[in-house]
Amino acid sequence: MNKASFIKDLLAGLTVSFAALSLGAAFGAMSGRGAFAGMIGAAVIPIITSIFGGTRLQASGPTAPMTAVTALIVAHAYDVFPEKIFAEQFITLIFMMFGVTIILAGVLRAGRLIQLVPNTVVLGFMNGIAVLIWYDQIAKLFGILGKKMIEGSLWLNLTIALATICLIFLIPYLIKKSGIKAQYHSFFSGLLFAILIMTILANLMGLDVQKVELGNTIESFSEYFAIISSYFPSSQIVTQQNLILALPYALELTMLCYLDSLLTALVVDKMTGEKTNQNKELMAQGLANGISGILQGIPGAQATIRSVLLIKENAQTRLAGIMLGIFVLISLVFFKDFITLIPAAVFAGVLVKAGWDVCDRDYVEAYFKNNWIKSINRNFQVLIIVYTTIITVVVDLNVAVITGTILYYIGVKLFKKYDLKDVEDQYEENID
Repeated sequence: MNKASFIKDLLAGLTVSFAALSLGAAFGAMSGRGAFAGMIGAAVIPIITSIFGGTRLQASGPTAPMTAVTALIVAHAYDVFPEKIFAEQFITLIFMMFGVTIILAGVLRAGRLIQLVPNTVVLGFMNGIAVLIWYDQIAKLFGILGKKMIEGSLWLNLTIALATICLIFLIPYLIKKSGIKAQYHSFFSGLLFAILIMTILANLMGLDVQKVELGNTIESFSEYFAIISSYFPSSQIVTQQNLILALPYALELTMLCYLDSLLTALVVDKMTGEKTNQNKELMAQGLANGISGILQGIPGAQATIRSVLLIKENAQTRLAGIMLGIFVLISLVFFKDFITLIPAAVFAGVLVKAGWDVCDRDYVEAYFKNNWIKSINRNFQVLIIVYTTIITVVVDLNVAVITGTILYYIGVKLFKKYDLKDVEDQYEENID
């Protein structure tokens, strides 16, 4: 490695770490484990996957789909085990089992099966995840559907959330119009600056609103390791009954990590002209997520937007992803107290924007723009997308992907209907 590539990797890792840290904290808060857990995942996962992964240039960490499932796991754990220590041990058990199962998927060379999952099914479950994220944030803002309302004035929290969303979109637009050279645009992250602006304003104005909770924190390393030890699954948790109870959740995370990571790898491969070692990537994701779970972080996968941004920031080697995680880790240690100043409604706005990024809009736009309503094949595609979306929201992600894929192949066999390869290409071109 020469000095020039080292500097490029260093700067790329630093730039993308701003988004990784912000999203990690937001996803941690959404998961129910606290912002600290999200930042642990945002630090640990990219370091390990960058070292051992099958995609050379990547940015892994907590993602919106993985966090939506994690939130369900945390809620279920506390329903089954009211005592915190056992609930946390059960959550750690699920994360460790997930790490093992995704490693097994790599060992069994299941990476190639990603080619069998139809694009229509992928779009459907991603839309379903977006709906789940929006549902969760709306329920928290309004205190409905069994969710505890964010403390403070409803209208004040709504204003903060909406202002955050607007700033995330507005800041990049203003930077582009400002005359600042293009190579410096990435230093003005709309996400990071929106959080900073809204946090500073809320605290200067003394707004009486709920702030983000860190959850477990590092006051001292001895205290942190004591937490890790106490939340490691004990013999009271590792029973046949609990293993059976945990397995469906572990498999759901495995399915999602598999899809999230390998679909992102396809996008990265197209940009770099390289070929991901899919099975090696799965094993690295399993190792990273298992360790993150033991360290009380939340699960993650390859993150599309962050991976693309890392490449666009001229990352040269695996060191870029490693530095991303190291910078998040440094921020976690030295700036964690700042997180407790952020209004909870700000993260609600951040997560609404994350849902917007997850959901597919290209197909809907192309469907109406090209008048595909007259095409039987396109309407078949819509049927699969809508079905998978609804089943993801109402039933379960695994059921949605498996049954949606079966329905797709039945359609191919009986009615000669096909998948939307052209829309996938259009989507990747928009990302590029």
